[in-house]
Amino acid sequence: MRRRGLVLGGLMTPMITQAAPSGRLSFEEPSGAAPGPMNAYWHRPAAWRPGGPVAVVMHGMGRNADGYRDAWIAASETHGFLVICPEYSDAKFPGVRFYNYGNAQAPEAEWTFFALDRAVDAVLAAQGAAPGPFALYGHSAGAQFVHRYLLLTGAPRARRIIIANSGWYSWPRFDVGFPHGLANCAATEAGLRAALARPVTILLGDQDNDPLHFQLRRDAATDVQGLHRYERGQNFFAAAREAAMAYGVPFGWNLGVVPGVAHSNAGMAHAAAEILAAT
Repeated sequence: MRRRGLVLGGLMTPMITQAAPSGRLSFEEPSGAAPGPMNAYWHRPAAWRPGGPVAVVMHGMGRNADGYRDAWIAASETHGFLVICPEYSDAKFPGVRFYNYGNAQAPEAEWTFFALDRAVDAVLAAQGAAPGPFALYGHSAGAQFVHRYLLLTGAPRARRIIIANSGWYSWPRFDVGFPHGLANCAATEAGLRAALARPVTILLGDQDNDPLHFQLRRDAATDVQGLHRYERGQNFFAAAREAAMAYGVPFGWNLGVVPGVAHSNAGMAHAAAEILAAT
């Protein structure tokens, strides 16, 4: 497992383009298809002060970080956490390679996983706060990013992780090649054992069960995980639990189901925020 030291890499001063309590910040990010500006959207609730709780929200394949931020504003105000939504734009992080997979088959210095930490630190600095721990939530393509971020980097600053409605997964086994498994990438058995002990929730909408959803990947290699997101999430959780038993390590994950919700970040946000607020 990599626990690479992360520093705010910037060649330009972060720029806020909208006044509090919500805004967009732009900073220089070296990773991606080419170096250049990356945006992060944020909402600071009235009660938040530097050192207060932080929730990082990762968008789906629509790359609409601003929309995800907006869907979390009510939860931010209710629970008092600063919401930060890094934007992995199509232009800078094209396709699944640079977002869903974190560019993890490139040399580690080129991984886009670490842009998450740099985006968080840029927003915190703009808010007068020092780098610190955060809760981490990813939905859909963001959930793909988040669980691979955990499995390959250890997500050392994430105090709580929610993986919501992922389309499919990197299975916790080393006889299947990445991205469907953990072979032929930088993942290690020690890293997997540590990840299985972390406080992680696999959060699923019970109506996210359409095998023909237009954004759902369907092919022979992926369908072995299940035929729709709800089934795949349950199977992934079961596989992780079995891996923890096989390794003889504590299993820190749990499975959460949100009744009546299909493939919707807004529909999942309330339940996710309740989990984050309770931990």
